Amino acid sequence: MTQTPPPLGRAVPDAVGPVPGVEWADLVATDPVRALESFVLGWFPAEETEPAEETEPAGGRGAAGEPGGLPEALAAFHRLARLRPALHRFHDPVLRRPERTSGPLGDRLVFAVWNGASMDWSIPWPPGGPDGADPRVWHTEDPRGTAPETILEEEPLSRFLLQFTLFEAQSAAPYQARTYCMPTKRLDALWNMLRPVPLGPFLPAYEAERFFVAPGLLATVGGDESESVVSFGALHRGTLTPLREHGFRWFHFDG
Repeated sequence: MTQTPPPLGRAVPDAVGPVPGVEWADLVATDPVRALESFVLGWFPAEETEPAEETEPAGGRGAAGEPGGLPEALAAFHRLARLRPALHRFHDPVLRRPERTSGPLGDRLVFAVWNGASMDWSIPWPPGGPDGADPRVWHTEDPRGTAPETILEEEPLSRFLLQFTLFEAQSAAPYQARTYCMPTKRLDALWNMLRPVPLGPFLPAYEAERFFVAPGLLATVGGDESESVVSFGALHRGTLTPLREHGFRWFHFDG
Protein backbone atom coordinates (compact mmCIF):
# COMPACT_ATOMS: atom_id res chain seq x y z
CA MET A 1 0.00 0.00 0.00
CA THR A 2 1.28 3.48 -0.86
CA GLN A 3 2.42 5.44 2.15
CA THR A 4 0.78 8.72 3.09
CA PRO A 5 3.05 11.59 2.04
CA PRO A 6 4.70 13.66 4.75
CA PRO A 7 3.14 16.96 5.80
CA LEU A 8 3.91 20.03 3.74
CA GLY A 9 6.90 21.80 5.24
CA ARG A 10 6.57 22.67 8.89
CA ALA A 11 3.76 21.20 10.94
CA VAL A 12 0.29 22.62 10.50
CA PRO A 13 -0.85 24.26 13.76
CA ASP A 14 -3.35 22.26 15.80
CA ALA A 15 -5.63 25.29 15.89
CA VAL A 16 -6.72 24.80 12.29
CA GLY A 17 -8.85 21.80 13.26
CA PRO A 18 -9.07 18.29 11.81
CA VAL A 19 -7.11 17.74 8.60
CA PRO A 20 -8.60 15.16 6.20
CA GLY A 21 -6.24 12.37 5.21
CA VAL A 22 -5.54 10.82 1.83
CA GLU A 23 -6.13 7.14 2.55
CA TRP A 24 -9.01 7.18 0.08
CA ALA A 25 -6.51 7.49 -2.77
CA ASP A 26 -5.51 3.85 -2.14
CA LEU A 27 -8.98 2.82 -3.34
CA VAL A 28 -9.13 4.75 -6.62
CA ALA A 29 -7.76 1.98 -8.83
CA THR A 30 -9.87 -0.83 -7.36
CA ASP A 31 -13.03 0.80 -5.97
CA PRO A 32 -13.53 4.40 -7.16
CA VAL A 33 -17.05 4.57 -5.73
CA ARG A 34 -15.75 3.78 -2.27
CA ALA A 35 -12.84 6.21 -2.81
CA LEU A 36 -15.33 8.97 -3.62
CA GLU A 37 -17.37 8.18 -0.53
CA SER A 38 -14.31 8.18 1.72
CA PHE A 39 -13.03 11.47 0.30
CA VAL A 40 -16.38 13.25 0.57
CA LEU A 41 -17.14 12.07 4.10
CA GLY A 42 -13.68 13.19 5.22
CA TRP A 43 -13.49 16.49 3.35
CA PHE A 44 -17.00 17.85 4.00
CA PRO A 45 -18.31 18.15 7.57
CA ALA A 46 -21.53 16.47 8.58
CA GLU A 47 -24.60 18.69 8.59
CA GLU A 48 -28.33 18.22 8.63
CA THR A 49 -28.97 15.64 5.94
CA GLU A 50 -31.42 16.08 3.11
CA PRO A 51 -34.53 13.93 2.89
CA ALA A 52 -34.51 11.09 0.41
CA GLU A 53 -35.41 12.39 -3.05
CA GLU A 54 -36.19 10.67 -6.27
CA THR A 55 -33.31 10.88 -8.73
CA GLU A 56 -35.08 9.29 -11.65
CA PRO A 57 -34.51 10.84 -15.06
CA ALA A 58 -36.81 13.73 -15.92
CA GLY A 59 -38.79 13.60 -19.14
CA GLY A 60 -41.82 11.47 -18.42
CA ARG A 61 -40.65 8.37 -20.28
CA GLY A 62 -40.26 6.09 -17.30
CA ALA A 63 -38.22 6.05 -14.13
CA ALA A 64 -34.77 5.10 -13.02
CA GLY A 65 -36.49 2.36 -11.04
CA GLU A 66 -37.12 0.42 -14.22
CA PRO A 67 -34.92 -2.66 -14.75
CA GLY A 68 -31.34 -1.47 -14.72
CA GLY A 69 -32.14 1.89 -13.07
CA LEU A 70 -29.34 4.36 -12.55
CA PRO A 71 -25.84 2.86 -12.77
CA GLU A 72 -24.55 2.13 -9.28
CA ALA A 73 -21.89 4.87 -9.38
CA LEU A 74 -24.48 7.56 -10.08
CA ALA A 75 -26.98 6.14 -7.58
CA ALA A 76 -24.21 6.02 -4.96
CA PHE A 77 -23.33 9.65 -5.69
CA HIS A 78 -26.91 10.75 -5.03
CA ARG A 79 -27.01 8.77 -1.78
CA LEU A 80 -23.76 10.43 -0.75
CA ALA A 81 -25.10 13.89 -1.60
CA ARG A 82 -27.93 13.34 0.85
CA LEU A 83 -25.33 12.72 3.57
CA ARG A 84 -23.18 15.68 2.49
CA PRO A 85 -25.47 18.33 0.94
CA ALA A 86 -22.40 20.45 0.14
CA LEU A 87 -22.14 18.41 -3.07
CA HIS A 88 -25.28 20.19 -4.27
CA ARG A 89 -23.77 23.61 -3.55
CA PHE A 90 -20.93 23.36 -6.04
CA HIS A 91 -20.78 26.03 -8.73
CA ASP A 92 -21.66 23.34 -11.28
CA PRO A 93 -23.18 20.47 -9.30
CA VAL A 94 -24.25 17.08 -10.57
CA LEU A 95 -27.94 17.38 -11.47
CA ARG A 96 -30.35 16.30 -8.76
CA ARG A 97 -32.61 14.93 -11.49
CA PRO A 98 -30.76 13.58 -14.54
CA GLU A 99 -32.35 14.61 -17.83
CA ARG A 100 -33.15 12.34 -20.73
CA THR A 101 -32.32 13.61 -24.17
CA SER A 102 -31.24 12.32 -27.56
CA GLY A 103 -28.68 13.18 -30.20
CA PRO A 104 -26.54 11.81 -33.02
CA LEU A 105 -25.23 9.09 -30.72
CA GLY A 106 -28.70 8.04 -29.61
CA ASP A 107 -30.62 8.38 -26.35
CA ARG A 108 -28.61 9.59 -23.40
CA LEU A 109 -28.97 10.66 -19.78
CA VAL A 110 -27.46 14.04 -18.91
CA PHE A 111 -26.22 13.97 -15.30
CA ALA A 112 -24.12 17.16 -15.13
CA VAL A 113 -23.93 20.51 -16.91
CA TRP A 114 -21.21 23.14 -16.93
CA ASN A 115 -20.93 26.90 -17.18
CA GLY A 116 -24.56 27.70 -17.81
CA ALA A 117 -25.12 24.55 -19.90
CA SER A 118 -22.39 25.44 -22.40
CA MET A 119 -21.37 21.79 -22.08
CA ASP A 120 -22.76 18.69 -20.45
CA TRP A 121 -21.88 15.12 -19.51
CA SER A 122 -24.09 12.15 -20.19
CA ILE A 123 -24.22 8.36 -20.42
CA PRO A 124 -26.04 6.15 -22.92
CA TRP A 125 -29.63 5.55 -21.87
CA PRO A 126 -30.64 3.00 -21.01
CA PRO A 127 -27.18 1.71 -20.14
CA GLY A 128 -26.39 -1.65 -21.62
CA GLY A 129 -23.76 -3.85 -23.19
CA PRO A 130 -20.44 -4.72 -21.57
CA ASP A 131 -20.09 -1.21 -20.09
CA GLY A 132 -23.61 -1.04 -18.70
CA ALA A 133 -22.61 -1.39 -15.05
CA ASP A 134 -20.06 1.44 -15.35
CA PRO A 135 -20.84 3.22 -18.62
CA ARG A 136 -18.56 5.47 -20.59
CA VAL A 137 -19.20 9.21 -20.31
CA TRP A 138 -19.96 11.52 -23.23
CA HIS A 139 -18.83 15.14 -23.06
CA THR A 140 -20.88 17.42 -25.32
CA GLU A 141 -19.89 20.97 -26.24
CA ASP A 142 -22.70 23.44 -26.89
CA PRO A 143 -25.42 20.78 -26.51
CA ARG A 144 -28.20 23.25 -27.36
CA GLY A 145 -26.47 24.66 -30.40
CA THR A 146 -26.91 23.75 -34.04
CA ALA A 147 -23.74 21.66 -34.24
CA PRO A 148 -22.95 20.10 -30.84
CA GLU A 149 -19.67 18.22 -30.60
CA THR A 150 -19.48 15.07 -28.50
CA ILE A 151 -16.32 13.30 -27.40
CA LEU A 152 -15.76 10.28 -25.18
CA GLU A 153 -14.21 10.90 -21.77
CA GLU A 154 -11.16 8.83 -20.84
CA GLU A 155 -12.68 7.67 -17.57
CA PRO A 156 -15.86 5.62 -17.06
CA LEU A 157 -18.67 7.01 -14.93
CA SER A 158 -17.39 5.84 -11.52
CA ARG A 159 -13.97 7.43 -12.00
CA PHE A 160 -15.33 10.49 -13.80
CA LEU A 161 -17.59 11.29 -10.84
CA LEU A 162 -14.51 11.26 -8.62
CA GLN A 163 -12.67 13.57 -11.04
CA PHE A 164 -15.63 15.92 -11.17
CA THR A 165 -16.01 16.01 -7.38
CA LEU A 166 -12.30 16.62 -6.74
CA PHE A 167 -12.27 19.50 -9.21
CA GLU A 168 -15.38 21.11 -7.75
CA ALA A 169 -14.24 20.54 -4.16
CA GLN A 170 -10.95 22.27 -4.86
CA SER A 171 -12.73 25.16 -6.57
CA ALA A 172 -15.10 25.51 -3.60
CA ALA A 173 -12.42 25.23 -0.91
CA PRO A 174 -12.39 28.26 1.42
CA TYR A 175 -8.64 28.86 0.96
CA GLN A 176 -7.10 28.97 -2.49
CA ALA A 177 -3.70 29.39 -4.10
CA ARG A 178 -2.64 29.46 -7.75
CA THR A 179 0.76 30.05 -9.30
CA TYR A 180 1.63 31.91 -12.43
CA CYS A 181 2.84 29.76 -15.31
CA MET A 182 6.37 28.61 -14.55
CA PRO A 183 8.93 26.06 -15.75
CA THR A 184 7.69 22.58 -14.89
CA LYS A 185 11.11 21.82 -13.42
CA ARG A 186 10.27 24.24 -10.59
CA LEU A 187 7.67 21.75 -9.35
CA ASP A 188 10.25 19.10 -8.44
CA ALA A 189 10.20 20.12 -4.79
CA LEU A 190 6.48 19.31 -4.58
CA TRP A 191 6.64 15.69 -5.71
CA ASN A 192 7.87 14.47 -2.33
CA MET A 193 4.93 16.23 -0.69
CA LEU A 194 2.03 15.66 -3.06
CA ARG A 195 0.58 12.28 -3.91
CA PRO A 196 -0.77 11.78 -7.44
CA VAL A 197 -4.35 10.56 -7.72
CA PRO A 198 -4.44 7.75 -10.34
CA LEU A 199 -6.97 9.38 -12.66
CA GLY A 200 -6.69 10.71 -16.19
CA PRO A 201 -6.51 14.48 -16.80
CA PHE A 202 -9.71 16.43 -16.24
CA LEU A 203 -11.08 18.49 -19.16
CA PRO A 204 -8.34 17.27 -21.52
CA ALA A 205 -9.45 19.65 -24.28
CA TYR A 206 -8.83 22.60 -21.95
CA GLU A 207 -6.41 22.61 -19.03
CA ALA A 208 -5.95 18.81 -18.86
CA GLU A 209 -5.37 19.12 -15.14
CA ARG A 210 -4.11 16.19 -13.09
CA PHE A 211 -4.99 15.74 -9.43
CA PHE A 212 -2.64 15.55 -6.45
CA VAL A 213 -3.37 15.40 -2.74
CA ALA A 214 -1.76 15.84 0.65
CA PRO A 215 -3.43 15.83 4.06
CA GLY A 216 -5.99 18.62 4.02
CA LEU A 217 -4.94 19.77 0.55
CA LEU A 218 -6.18 19.30 -3.02
CA ALA A 219 -4.00 20.31 -5.96
CA THR A 220 -4.21 20.32 -9.74
CA VAL A 221 -1.37 20.70 -12.19
CA GLY A 222 -2.04 21.83 -15.73
CA GLY A 223 0.57 22.19 -18.43
CA ASP A 224 3.22 20.15 -20.17
CA GLU A 225 6.85 19.11 -19.77
CA SER A 226 7.98 22.70 -20.27
CA GLU A 227 5.54 24.94 -18.38
CA SER A 228 2.86 24.35 -15.75
CA VAL A 229 0.41 26.08 -13.45
CA VAL A 230 -0.44 24.66 -10.01
CA SER A 231 -3.66 25.35 -8.12
CA PHE A 232 -4.41 24.44 -4.51
CA GLY A 233 -7.52 24.26 -2.37
CA ALA A 234 -7.48 23.82 1.40
CA LEU A 235 -9.96 23.76 4.26
CA HIS A 236 -7.59 25.63 6.59
CA ARG A 237 -5.32 28.60 5.89
CA GLY A 238 -2.47 27.00 7.79
CA THR A 239 -2.32 24.14 5.29
CA LEU A 240 -1.32 26.59 2.56
CA THR A 241 1.16 28.65 4.59
CA PRO A 242 4.13 26.23 4.24
CA LEU A 243 3.91 26.55 0.44
CA ARG A 244 5.50 29.99 0.77
CA GLU A 245 8.80 28.22 1.39
CA HIS A 246 8.99 27.14 -2.26
CA GLY A 247 9.34 30.68 -3.59
CA PHE A 248 6.71 30.34 -6.31
CA ARG A 249 5.29 33.45 -7.96
CA TRP A 250 1.65 33.50 -6.88
CA PHE A 251 -1.27 34.72 -8.93
CA HIS A 252 -3.44 34.24 -5.82
CA PHE A 253 -2.52 33.08 -2.36
CA ASP A 254 -4.71 32.81 0.75
CA GLY A 255 -2.07 31.37 3.05
